[in-house]
Amino acid sequence: MNKFIYCLFIFTAFVTLPSSLSASTVRGKIYYSKVLKPICGFDGNHMGKKHTMNEWRHFYNNNQLLLAIKILCPQAPEISDPNDLLNLYHFLSSFASDSGNVPSCN
Repeated sequence: MNKFIYCLFIFTAFVTLPSSLSASTVRGKIYYSKVLKPICGFDGNHMGKKHTMNEWRHFYNNNQLLLAIKILCPQAPEISDPNDLLNLYHFLSSFASDSGNVPSCN
């Protein structure tokens, strides 16, 4: 019985983790489209390609993501919600210069 519960837990973790990251990326895209794109004047693909995935990760892990965004888009508003920053991190890193991802539409 314990093996079954353990296997069920592992299966659930593997199934839900990618979908939660994907949802975060979608939320980041929506946030970028509504808040930053009109102010910055370029799409998220363009902004994401300014750094590699490791650079975006470094910015997020060291609480410098907002600073990195401000450097690329000085008029960007302050982003105080940690969930918005996490979603933007997932979105921007998904279009990093070394990600190989191409947007389906602009």
